[in-house]
Amino acid sequence: MIAIKPLHKYDCDVLIAGGGPAGSGLAYHLAKAGHKVIVAEAKKFPRDKVCGDGVSPIALKELHAMGITGTQKFAKANEINKVGLFIKDDKVLIDLSKPEYLPLHARIIPRMELDNWIFETAKKAGAVYIENARVTGYQISEHATTVQLKQQQKNLTIKAKLIVGADGSRSVIARQMHGVNPSDEFQLLGLRAYYEDVNGPNDRVDIYFSDKVFPGIFWMFPKAPHGANIGLAMISQTLPAKPQQVREMLMEHINQNPHLKERIGNGKIEGKIEGWPIKFYNPDIPVSGNRILLVGDAAGLINPLSGDGIQYALLSARWAAEALQICFRKNDFTADAMNIYSQTVKKEQGYDFALSNLLVQFPRNKTLSPVWMKILSTIIACAKEDKNYADIIAGIFEGTYPSHKALTGSFILKSIKQGGRDAEKLLENILKNPGQIFNDSAEAYNFIFSLIAELKTNPAAHGRWLLRTVAKTFSVAGHVVKNFKKSEV
Repeated sequence: MIAIKPLHKYDCDVLIAGGGPAGSGLAYHLAKAGHKVIVAEAKKFPRDKVCGDGVSPIALKELHAMGITGTQKFAKANEINKVGLFIKDDKVLIDLSKPEYLPLHARIIPRMELDNWIFETAKKAGAVYIENARVTGYQISEHATTVQLKQQQKNLTIKAKLIVGADGSRSVIARQMHGVNPSDEFQLLGLRAYYEDVNGPNDRVDIYFSDKVFPGIFWMFPKAPHGANIGLAMISQTLPAKPQQVREMLMEHINQNPHLKERIGNGKIEGKIEGWPIKFYNPDIPVSGNRILLVGDAAGLINPLSGDGIQYALLSARWAAEALQICFRKNDFTADAMNIYSQTVKKEQGYDFALSNLLVQFPRNKTLSPVWMKILSTIIACAKEDKNYADIIAGIFEGTYPSHKALTGSFILKSIKQGGRDAEKLLENILKNPGQIFNDSAEAYNFIFSLIAELKTNPAAHGRWLLRTVAKTFSVAGHVVKNFKKSEV
């Protein structure tokens, strides 16, 4: 008996919702491999996206492989060779190193330009774009994914073999896939302002730490020739809750931080301050399923330490393309087949994201802010004394190195030694000026008093913080053990 298989007509192989670095990056890889790809983009290119605009060396390696870094437009982008780390009255300026396996130093590239470059590259490879179109919903059947789009006043329906959510932190695809909105526990708030006619140097990015936004940072990223992207990123859920007047917090920083004021000089703000929510990786939320997967911000592939998402958008685009190539060869897009992508994400970034998540979990408890600020001061002090130590710290914030680079015995030992030296200096100052002990005692008393008061006010919230901290510590420990066993094999 001859088995007759039904013939299914598709408008495309893959429908991608969102044309940012993740969506267009994936469209490029798939189109280049000969697949029919349609990208539904909510705006018309070129279009802006609110972002810090920092493009890490790892992200540039992905762009280099796509041929984008060889263009004249790219040559004009600001190259970053230094990082400045600032806390209160202290600072360290670090020259960035570049490992041999990475072709370029970081660049500052406004998203208006970067996204357009990737969009044009994907189109040249054969990807088809439907601009000014949003995905409003989709249905998955045994043999296809049917997607509904709204393009201005028109309603469109597209039949594809699968759908990819690349539509950012507010992803419609992810929301329908998971049935819930992202938890505040895994969300950052970002704010950005563009300035023109600022002072140099234009090859150094500055990161500012403050107990007002920690766990979070202020930044100053210079964009050529005399502009800058100035902004902040902060964790949404803290204890006690942060004030939500983030715009006022950014303006206060711009107007009062002496280091930043020196860099801004007579520069003026251009346009308005823009804000956006950013969700970061939750290992318990799936990023793939039956005829569906998520990439970039839609998958929560954001580093909560730095807020960087472009690097992971481009990486996940390539990982998704590689996984889908296997699915296309087998003509199998079931959840089990698509799970190869989820496993790649966990393998490549699970450890790093788990550690980053833990590192921002500790300072969510802002009652302990003096402790967190002291730890940061110790790290900056050590970075001033030790070039290799400084290189790791700067590389983590730049995106060159994973967060777990700071989990080596050598790095931890250097941090402990610096803490000991700081304590020794404090004791020496007290012996020289005995009156200082009363100031320090009063400060310690006020801290302990406020800590006790906060524990009495919010015991349940502190209990939840502690339980989550313990759970995330065990998660990191699991990755450490797994990596140790691999290294023994």
